Amino acid sequence: MPEDIQEIGREGAATLKRWLEATTYMELPFDAYNNKIDCTVFTVGDMKKQLDLVGYMLVDKKAPVYVECKRYKTAGGQYKEFIKFLAIAYGHAAKEVKDFGEYRPSNYYWVTFHPFNLDNWTKLETYDHMKLALETHPEYMGGAVLDEQMAHAIASRVTVLVFNPKQEDLSLTRTELEEIRPILQRKTKTL
Repeated sequence: MPEDIQEIGREGAATLKRWLEATTYMELPFDAYNNKIDCTVFTVGDMKKQLDLVGYMLVDKKAPVYVECKRYKTAGGQYKEFIKFLAIAYGHAAKEVKDFGEYRPSNYYWVTFHPFNLDNWTKLETYDHMKLALETHPEYMGGAVLDEQMAHAIASRVTVLVFNPKQEDLSLTRTELEEIRPILQRKTKTL
């Protein structure tokens, strides 16, 4: 990958990490540029994909969070990539079922700097799109039969967000975030 493209991606991931963590609901300690192994997910089809950010929610049972960042200036080929992302999310959960007998309630975030496929925008996070993704990318299913209940569950855990760089000015700074976290007590002890 050309260095300038990689640097654009690195800066985009860093910006989105700050923005998402400023919500105070998640922590994303791993990024694909410094933690390749931690940011790689495996699917039941013996495929792997390196996502941009990985972490966990700070509330409830600290569910895992997987984030794919797209720092695009136009819609471009995002929709095709998003469909693949959905198939990877399902394949990742199916791999956990295969290996451990169950899947974690992971959260999958697709965060872009530019909206895409506005005709289907309200349908992107649905079972129908998940099913389309798996029909388009069966390699992430490894020949397994579609588990409709799991497909519905995974689709409900996908979130599509659009980031406008002006939002950074409306977010907590890193210093403000560290000051407010103890007051909010979202980051609780696990044991």
